[in-house]
Amino acid sequence: MAFFTSASYSNQTQKQTSLLIFIIFTLFHTLFYTAVSVSFNFSTFQPNSNNLIDFDGDAFSSNGVLLLTKNQLDGSITFSVGRASYDQPVRLWDRRTNKLTDFTTHFSFVMKAVDPSRFGDGLAFFIAPFDSSIPNNSAGGYLGLFSNESAFNTKKNQLVAVEFDSFQNTWDPSSDHVGINVNSIQSVATVAWKSSIKNGSVADAWIWYNSTTKSLSVFLTYAHNQTFSGNSSLSYAIDLRDVLPEFVRIGFSAATGSWIEIHNILSWSFNSNLLS
Repeated sequence: MAFFTSASYSNQTQKQTSLLIFIIFTLFHTLFYTAVSVSFNFSTFQPNSNNLIDFDGDAFSSNGVLLLTKNQLDGSITFSVGRASYDQPVRLWDRRTNKLTDFTTHFSFVMKAVDPSRFGDGLAFFIAPFDSSIPNNSAGGYLGLFSNESAFNTKKNQLVAVEFDSFQNTWDPSSDHVGINVNSIQSVATVAWKSSIKNGSVADAWIWYNSTTKSLSVFLTYAHNQTFSGNSSLSYAIDLRDVLPEFVRIGFSAATGSWIEIHNILSWSFNSNLLS
């Protein structure tokens, strides 16, 4: 006959406790120590897509397109400012491990002049704190990114952007250029942009960040059916942890001044992968 002793009971309890601790540790590791990814693909912007897009200012959607500023059907479209952004926070880096994410975003867009002799100002892809909103007095060349009071205050601002600028302000190198902006409306890196803004051709842009090399890169083309090859039109070395918080908002911003144009986003995909 077998007897159930206190020693065997204690040994069984220890085994059960060890198993429970292992399960808890495994679950904790799965939840907090695995890859944190964000991935989406809007091939068009249908009404159900609007549940995932936040609109600010004059931005809205119509017929499957994001319109960042007012269009010609709205009456006056001067000094219009709008943003459209993903409605969930994106984890840019991990404060616990100090690791950065890699990300790639691709979007197609149209900037079309209403008057081929008078157009402006441009649009931008931006990364900012998640509670970011359109600043006051940010129309025209400020592209809805910065107020005119703080546009050059790099210590106060928290924003990284890639701008597609069609109007030459006093701080711009040329009228048509692509720029990378860090906490300022004045770009830290630029390249001349032979835009097709007057005829409203479709542009494709890829923006990607390499967390190993700390490089933010941009590729822009008007070629039809273009595939991404990894070549860049413009790049800039930056540690995004020095500029931006752990969780950020990503999206688009655009503005007009006394001269006007249409700023439309036709499609947008994004993918990030943060290994914690």
